[in-house]
Amino acid sequence: MKEILDTSDPEKLRFSTAALPARERLTLFREVFGRGLLNMDIVPLEKNGWAECEFRMLPGASIMWGGNSAHRFEKAREPALESDDLIMVWVTTPMRGMFRQRGREIALNEGSTWLLSCEHHTVTENVEPVRHVNVKLPRVALAPLVPNIDDAFMRPIQPDAEAVKLLKSYVETLGRNSGLEDAAVQQAMALHICDLIALAVGTTRDGAQLAQERGLNAARLAAVRKLVLENRWDQNFSVKTAAICQGVTPRYIQMLFEATGTTFSAFLLEQRLALAHRRLSDPRLAGRSISALALDAGFGDLSYFNRVFRRAYGETPSDVRNRALHAAPYRR
Repeated sequence: MKEILDTSDPEKLRFSTAALPARERLTLFREVFGRGLLNMDIVPLEKNGWAECEFRMLPGASIMWGGNSAHRFEKAREPALESDDLIMVWVTTPMRGMFRQRGREIALNEGSTWLLSCEHHTVTENVEPVRHVNVKLPRVALAPLVPNIDDAFMRPIQPDAEAVKLLKSYVETLGRNSGLEDAAVQQAMALHICDLIALAVGTTRDGAQLAQERGLNAARLAAVRKLVLENRWDQNFSVKTAAICQGVTPRYIQMLFEATGTTFSAFLLEQRLALAHRRLSDPRLAGRSISALALDAGFGDLSYFNRVFRRAYGETPSDVRNRALHAAPYRR
């Protein structure tokens, strides 16, 4: 298995048929990856088929971002790999195909989202290339929040539902970020993912309240932080702007940040300062004035920028720039 899985990143596992020897590609793909890892029989539906995926493991959940050419997948009969885990799947690209389980069949297209059981016989087929995301977790984790969980399998889930959109955004953020080795953080993320899935498929009143307090709030906070990172350069960006984008009140956003021991304004300032510091440390930007870089980072007042920068880093913007220039290799 290690020979065909890229394990260079300790937080992620990667697989690509492009990395397999051409003469053994199909055999390794079907036997080692399909049967050995996914417990699926794989039949390519076109010549020169391809597949690639990336896994991220959390305590109590795993995520796979995948893509493949036209294939047919059917659950293999391997008792050693049997489990009662659950998988929530969504399609991220235009495609045509179907998914069949427990006597139900779903026609797949972009945005299709559904919950399935690893315990039951499954057949899926895509007749054109597809990109998808799979989130897998133990049945025992979701069952307390969704008592009639069997009724949720293979029932189409509205992709524009609030919990679904936040789940997808949360998982996307998790896929981009590294440096999440802390076990407590990983466990919290797995719990938040479980809460969001429960809200997406339908939970009880008590379950909804619990999931709202944990998963939904965490995902909303992650979405607001993402907004800040994308808009920190904009001097007019504020908590009110973020609230409008998220469809919530400014006070709700403030409460999310306060629960983590900070404020929206402090987080925005921290990210603007980090952006300015990174650019001041880049010798390639030596031709740009400090005031211009401060403006690009969202600061409209240079004296204020100098003051908060020194308070945050213990040195002036000029100190940072000069050190970067002296450390840069000599150029004629």
